[in-house]
Amino acid sequence: MYGGFDVYKVYLGVKLHFTTDTYDYIKYGGKTNATLDTFTKRKDRYFFHKLSKRFNERDILDYFVANFVINGDKWIGNLLNNEGTDNYTRYKKYKESFRYHFRDDCVRINDDFSNKRISFDDGLGVSNGQHPRLLRLLIQGKIKHETTIYLDKHLAFFKNWDKDINEKVVWPKISHTITRFKPFLNFNVTEAKMIMKEVFVND
Repeated sequence: MYGGFDVYKVYLGVKLHFTTDTYDYIKYGGKTNATLDTFTKRKDRYFFHKLSKRFNERDILDYFVANFVINGDKWIGNLLNNEGTDNYTRYKKYKESFRYHFRDDCVRINDDFSNKRISFDDGLGVSNGQHPRLLRLLIQGKIKHETTIYLDKHLAFFKNWDKDINEKVVWPKISHTITRFKPFLNFNVTEAKMIMKEVFVND
């Protein structure tokens, strides 16, 4: 029967996936060395039981992924607050209405570049080792991680960011999160390409 221990196993798998380089949730099917004995000794096990009442087996994975993308070192207690719910709701909305949310972010990017009077290429490019404008929009929360990943799927700029950005604290952490987030995303590549053409080329 689905319950707190099952939620704990998913939580541990997602946490390891986002906070280490060695564990891959997809590759290992979410399996970890979690034991019922270890779980029952945790003082915070109540939180896992509570989450099992709120989310089914399918949705709990999305819930943890959505929150670890935003903050890669979440304590389980923090996931029960409004912020945790908001992160999950946003993630589900983007997932269920990809076309709308991807296009909305693309329009926001295009408008920002236009207002700054910079070209699309310059908005994605690294100048003097500084954060590209697109990355700044992500850091400021004006666009979503998913949007940046979908753009990179077609334009392959992350590798240049890894190579050319000078600072070694903020971007490397975001880069790691993005890399670990990618396997959980599934989108229509053709549709994304059409939206990009519509917004950035035909504008």
